[in-house]
This record gives sequence, structure tokens and C-alpha cells, in this order.
Amino acid sequence: MPVRRRKDRRAADGEAWVEIFEYGFDMLHSAYAAGILVNERLEPDVEEARAAWRKYGRAFLERHDGAECWALDTFGRP
Repeated sequence: MPVRRRKDRRAADGEAWVEIFEYGFDMLHSAYAAGILVNERLEPDVEEARAAWRKYGRAFLERHDGAECWALDTFGRP
């Protein structure tokens, strides 16, 4: 039987971070399900979120409706 390769469960396009970028926490547990570590209040590590914002922030803002969001308020423009 062939061995299945493990793939990184985190979305390559940053989709797993959308909820955290918008609200600052993982309300629907989608980020946790994608492998992003969150604390007991469902908040991510701030440095990990900052790195993700640098990597995926521009793509997020292109799709975002222009309303305020946690990541933009916290980290500024990517």
C-alpha cells in the first residue's frame, strides 16, 4: 500500500487566518482545525499572527470589504 504524504493543513493562501485577521480570535475553530495554535480564549500567538499578516495581509485586504479588522488595527498595513 502506498504511503500517503502528509500535507500542511494550514491553507497555503492564508484562508485559515481570515477569521483571526477580522476579529482577533478563532470564533468558529477553523484556524485551529487548520493547525494554527490558539490559546484558551481562541487567540493566536501575536508573533505568529504578525508573521501571517505580513505574508497574507495584502491578499486578505484585496478580498476584505473595507470594514475595520483586528489585524489592520493591531499591525498596520502589511
